[in-house]
Amino acid sequence: MNYEQLKNTLYDYYFEKLPDMVEELRVKVFGIMDEYAENHKDATSYQLKAKFYEVIADNFTPVIFDDIPFAFETGALLAWCDGRYDRGGEHANGWLIRRNEHLYEEYDPENYKKYKTIGGLYSQCGIFADFMHMGIPMKKVFSVGLSGVLDELSEAKKTCANDQETDFINCAEAGIKALHKIALRLADKAREKGNFELAEITERVPFNPPKTFHEGLCTMGFMRKALGTIEGYGFSSMGRADVLLKDLYEKDKANGVSEEEMLDLVSRFLIFFDATNDRREKFDGVVSYELENTLTLGGCDENGEPVYNGVTKLFIDARDTLNCTYPKFMCRFSENSPEEYLRLISRSLTKGQSYSIYENDDTMIPALLRCGTELKDARNYIVGGCWDALTPDYNNKYSGECFFLVHPLLWLMKKESEKLVNLGVEFKSFLEAETFDELYESYISVVGQIVQNRISYSTRGSQVWDKVNPACALSALMEPCIKMKKDMTAGGIKYGREAVYFTCFAEVCDSLFVIKKLCFDEKVFTMKELFDQCFKNWENEELRQKVLKVASFGDGSEEVTAFAGRFFDDLCKIGDNIENIIVGKCRVGFNLYTEIVRSGQWLNALPNGFKTGDFLSQGITPTRNGNKDSLYNMLDSFKNIDFKKTSGNASMTVTLPAGKINEEAMASLLRVFARNGLQAIQPNVINRDELIKAKAEPEKYGDIIVRVCGFSAPFVLLPEKYQDEIISRSLLEV
Repeated sequence: MNYEQLKNTLYDYYFEKLPDMVEELRVKVFGIMDEYAENHKDATSYQLKAKFYEVIADNFTPVIFDDIPFAFETGALLAWCDGRYDRGGEHANGWLIRRNEHLYEEYDPENYKKYKTIGGLYSQCGIFADFMHMGIPMKKVFSVGLSGVLDELSEAKKTCANDQETDFINCAEAGIKALHKIALRLADKAREKGNFELAEITERVPFNPPKTFHEGLCTMGFMRKALGTIEGYGFSSMGRADVLLKDLYEKDKANGVSEEEMLDLVSRFLIFFDATNDRREKFDGVVSYELENTLTLGGCDENGEPVYNGVTKLFIDARDTLNCTYPKFMCRFSENSPEEYLRLISRSLTKGQSYSIYENDDTMIPALLRCGTELKDARNYIVGGCWDALTPDYNNKYSGECFFLVHPLLWLMKKESEKLVNLGVEFKSFLEAETFDELYESYISVVGQIVQNRISYSTRGSQVWDKVNPACALSALMEPCIKMKKDMTAGGIKYGREAVYFTCFAEVCDSLFVIKKLCFDEKVFTMKELFDQCFKNWENEELRQKVLKVASFGDGSEEVTAFAGRFFDDLCKIGDNIENIIVGKCRVGFNLYTEIVRSGQWLNALPNGFKTGDFLSQGITPTRNGNKDSLYNMLDSFKNIDFKKTSGNASMTVTLPAGKINEEAMASLLRVFARNGLQAIQPNVINRDELIKAKAEPEKYGDIIVRVCGFSAPFVLLPEKYQDEIISRSLLEV
């Protein structure tokens, strides 16, 4: 099979033909729905969504490719789109959101105004709620199929107690029927093209649960594309491939299907999703490159037994051979993972190809338990988007607030802060503090107040979410929405999902420690002198060098390690004090996306010596300042940090020297990371000199894949700033 030719066929479709198809469908669907809404002025959002399901299923264009044994391309979503209505451009699935989004402001104008006022602190993918990063519930589809879901809805309809419940059940039924109709129309197209085997498969699944490995792959891909087509929300994960497909793989193998046949199916499956990313040219920017296609591998099953089987190996082998960066592989592991599995997921890494995030079950599962998730559900978590730990069969993401810790630090460095006054929080500026503890408590208090306010605004504002765009087909696949007769957007989920992701932990930790050491303990200079240098972007390099000599998080210093533990705990307590609407605590995480470069370009200088234009640290990763080349010191710096408190995940980059680590050593390192309680590892094994050469001669180094920040990419295709950021990372000696 010529996989390169297959990829070029997909490139031609995705980037030449598809944009016009998407726009034509959008115009047609908007026209039909506008007319329907005009003639049904009293229709509820659920009734309008039910009609929309019918219209989109009737009017999309089924697409079947030669040499691709799958039927799930609807011609409704741009290559870059994960299903979110406006990602990469406007889509037909955005009709109801665009019609009703004004309700967010009209529901409570004052709350909406306050929510918007906090702008600059957060980066969120939606209004009040996260419209992206959702997982796909696969349990029902693989166990009873869409037909079983329709049976469940039919029974629930008999016991509806009011119009709201009836509206939800009717809409959910319309959504599931729309999914079935999409499959049937794709089957008709396959038959029209002479692919009778694919037509028969697509008629069977996902209406019925899959019975073969091929049908299982068809089901996973179909749900990813079809749900995105009809819901208007972004879906970031197709689930746990080596859990969903394990029994089907073993059954096929017993029936004589060869490993080579199944490897070919997986290869073509991966190419289908990898080709949505055009790698023929250098990227203009990384945000438009990043896709939300993910798969989770490894970890443990709901009984706690290790997950590693033939399916795991098929996916890793296919990815490594084809050099696919999508779907993103999220590899769960623990200290007790099978040695063969750890070596397998280390193989590409030691060859300079970093495709994955490595998620430690030994911290993530306890963290999920701590926030109210049941053990069997916690054990079955997936990693979606960039680093979200999700249990999509029982809940999906509500809010996902990224809190830039540097902003309140900078505001408090000023004698008077108009921004803090406008936010309505009580505060005392740093210059008024007589002791460091007083200054520190002022900072923690301000952060806590702002987080509490922001989440309360989101919580109140999201009460109108189901009036804007309910997700009834998605909800019907989740537990316990049908039993509750309530949509996910109206709270019909098992677990709450409010979260706050703290960013720039290391920058702020180090800055506070510098203030403590140089302004209070040693009195090298006053706070005013220090802060003035920050607002002048460190024009006095001599003073900056004094700052850079202060111990910093990650260098193994006992004092700063103890302070980092205190700072971490106090931030986690902020989340602990915020109750979810449904069950459990607000989830705390430490992550940062492409802002490691973008925000650094404009961010004000900081007390730790950071200058405008410098690169920021990712997640919980130490900064580049000081002596950060010892793996031992790095690990020791986390000894007072308990990642079992961060169910929102805490990611960090680890950069290791090429040529010194083989598969066995990397597998051992993963056990060391697990034993030391780290959580989400984003590793690279690099040769700096080689990366510098790759910048000058990209045609010679196309196989180098680096982990950037929540995604991986060919190094030579990255914009220069991001290449420089990778090269500048602290290289840890092992």
